[in-house]
Amino acid sequence: MIRATLIALLTLSLPAALPAVAQQVPDQATAKRMLFSTRNSQIVITRQPFLSAADLATLQKMPKVAELKYYGALAASPAEGLQSAQTRGAFNFHSIEDARAAALSGCGASCVLVAEIYPRRYQPGRPLTLSQDASRIVKGRDFRRAGANAALAISPATGAWGLGDGGAAATASCAAKGARDCEVAVSR
Repeated sequence: MIRATLIALLTLSLPAALPAVAQQVPDQATAKRMLFSTRNSQIVITRQPFLSAADLATLQKMPKVAELKYYGALAASPAEGLQSAQTRGAFNFHSIEDARAAALSGCGASCVLVAEIYPRRYQPGRPLTLSQDASRIVKGRDFRRAGANAALAISPATGAWGLGDGGAAATASCAAKGARDCEVAVSR
C-alpha cells in the first residue's frame, strides 16, 4: 500500500521534474510571414464616460500629430481626466497585452484604457507579434547583416529588443537597454 502510494506520487511528480520543451523560435523567413506590415498603425479609441468631446477629438488627432507605433496603449484616470499628468502611454511594445499592462501600471490602480494602437489590418491570434520597430528589423536587411547566426531578442515587459550574432549576443543587446526579461524571438 505504501509502495503503491509512493510510486503514484513519483509518477505524478516526474513530468514536473523533467525540463520543459523549448519553444520553436521562427527563422527570419517564417517570422516575416507572421508579422504585420510596418507601414502604418491605427488607433482604436475606447469611449469612457469621463472623456469629453474635446478629449475624443484629441485622441482622434493623435496619429496626425505624433508617430504612434504599434503595439501601444494609453491609460487615464477617470478622476483626473485625459489632460492630467497621471495619463500614461506605452508604445512600440511586442503585443497589445504588454502595452496595456505597461500603460495601466504607469498610470495607477484607478486608471482605465482610453486608446490602443494596432498595426493596420490587425487580426488577433498571430503566433508572433513584435513591435513596429522590431518588425522593421526582421523584415529588413539589418537582420541579415547581424551575422551568420543572427537573432532578435525581445523584452515583453519593456518593449526593448536587441539584435546580435547569436542568441546570447541578441539577449545581451536587449538587456543592455535595461530589460531583465529578454528572450530570443527570431533566429537564423
